[in-house]
Amino acid sequence: MKVVVFGATGKTGRTVALNLLAAGHEVTAFARDPAKFSSHTYEGLTILKGDALNADDVASAVAGQDAVVVSLGDSLNPVVLKLGAKLGVKRNTPPNICEVGTANVIAAMEAASVKRMICITSYGVGDTRNRLSRVFKLWFRVLQLGEQLADKEQQERLVKGCDLNWTLLQPVGLTDGAATGRWLASTSGDRRKRTVSRVDLADFIAQILDGDRYARETVVLSQYSISERDFAAEKAAAQGT
Repeated sequence: MKVVVFGATGKTGRTVALNLLAAGHEVTAFARDPAKFSSHTYEGLTILKGDALNADDVASAVAGQDAVVVSLGDSLNPVVLKLGAKLGVKRNTPPNICEVGTANVIAAMEAASVKRMICITSYGVGDTRNRLSRVFKLWFRVLQLGEQLADKEQQERLVKGCDLNWTLLQPVGLTDGAATGRWLASTSGDRRKRTVSRVDLADFIAQILDGDRYARETVVLSQYSISERDFAAEKAAAQGT
């Protein structure tokens, strides 16, 4: 498949793009600063400079693709965002990047008749907001993440209101840990551990990208806390083997 990844220079977007390349897809990494993606060249990879806030840039990136992965968001750590002024760190990402960027992506996909979209948001947005633990709610309040959450909320509303073959992914806390292959993909808002690795998220995306699996559904992704042996047994039982 030909896939364009928006937000490809972020940790999550880059992991997804490289994982899709490894799975044999042709990947276009869309980025404002292509140099941030990688200094290496990869077979099947096209790095395209553009701004998700520019509708023409987005339309050019979407044309000719089979699927789209949206991984937009602020690349700065929430703590850095909170203390940015004191630390002398300038915020380069507009606060409405998810809403406006995703609106441009949807319009471009509809115009180009590209149907498959996977959009990465966050656990605690939309339907799962009331499922947040007290610790997470306190964390969001202390870091004053209301603006970022509101942007994600608008993003989800746009996706749910379109006619594309979309899947909204709400990973719990993302880590740079290794792949485990043990995750819970829940359409009812359930979760296991409070974290999941970006590699596991990328693996999950590669598995569901081609086809209608989880079409027009919101999926919470979290890592299993049980042992590998118990996970294998539970998976086999669920499959009736």
